[in-house]
Amino acid sequence: MRPEHVAEALERARNIVDQEIDALNLLRESFNDDMIKAVALIQGCAGRLVVTGVGKSGHIGTKLAATFASTGTPSFFLHAAEASHGDLGMITGQDVVLAISNSGMTKELFPVAEFCAANGAKLICMTSNENSRLAKQADICLRLPKVKEVCPNNLAPTSSAIITLAAGHVLAVLLMEQRSFLDADFGKLHPGGRLGLLLSSVRRYTDEFKDAVPIVHPNELMGHVVIRLAEGQRGCVVVTEPETNRLVGLITEGDLRRAFSPDMFSKTAQAIMTTRPLTVSVDDLMSTAVSLMKERRIANIVVVDDETVVDVLHTKDLMQRGYM
Repeated sequence: MRPEHVAEALERARNIVDQEIDALNLLRESFNDDMIKAVALIQGCAGRLVVTGVGKSGHIGTKLAATFASTGTPSFFLHAAEASHGDLGMITGQDVVLAISNSGMTKELFPVAEFCAANGAKLICMTSNENSRLAKQADICLRLPKVKEVCPNNLAPTSSAIITLAAGHVLAVLLMEQRSFLDADFGKLHPGGRLGLLLSSVRRYTDEFKDAVPIVHPNELMGHVVIRLAEGQRGCVVVTEPETNRLVGLITEGDLRRAFSPDMFSKTAQAIMTTRPLTVSVDDLMSTAVSLMKERRIANIVVVDDETVVDVLHTKDLMQRGYM
């Protein structure tokens, strides 16, 4: 591209996004009680949410089925072209089917609609043509606004694809809220990747890595504290009660530098420790621990079970293990 055309192309890019924003605003204004009815129908479903479509609608449906499944609504995608070749058997009378077709005239969806009617499955359609055959066959029609595609030929599904995906996200999020679906629930369904790590419990982390905790007691002299700090290689030592292992305080390398004086080695741990250091429970999520450490700009946080010390987290370890 010639340099003189760059500014023009960038302006065109912004214009394309503006047009899709306009389409989303039309979607926003189009919502009515049918969306709430669809949420209630899916929420009350004893089976699964079966998402179906072909072409670009099918690609969107595949993504939405994955979103529903990962956010507490059991779901899978059924390719409409395969449905009439035996895959209709995937649908049971306890299921709800979400059929996606911008035109509402996708012929591959008609056998799906007929099967639903004959076998007791409920049908929700998502279409911009409320007078279409599919819309008339559906129990609930989620009407999408008719929008102009940003494609220069007004043919390739672009703006219509954006609003279809957005409408599906609305359904998924409303269902999450109705089910009170929390971070911990998401973590159970998403144990892989960095999201899975952050949404796992602190207990799982401490059980997996079982790092030795550098511990001293309140009346121990600073000479022993320095040795334990160096041996532990965690940037800190945890101060606990001798008999109960209950947390009393924390001494970091920074505390040691600030306390440095000619008579430092005559002092005890409790003389320089930070009392009531920041802690997380073993029942908290790792995302909570990481967020606290980032917000407070601290390198360590103590893990407790009730008030008993279990572990101490260090940013170096968390970074090496993919949590930060």
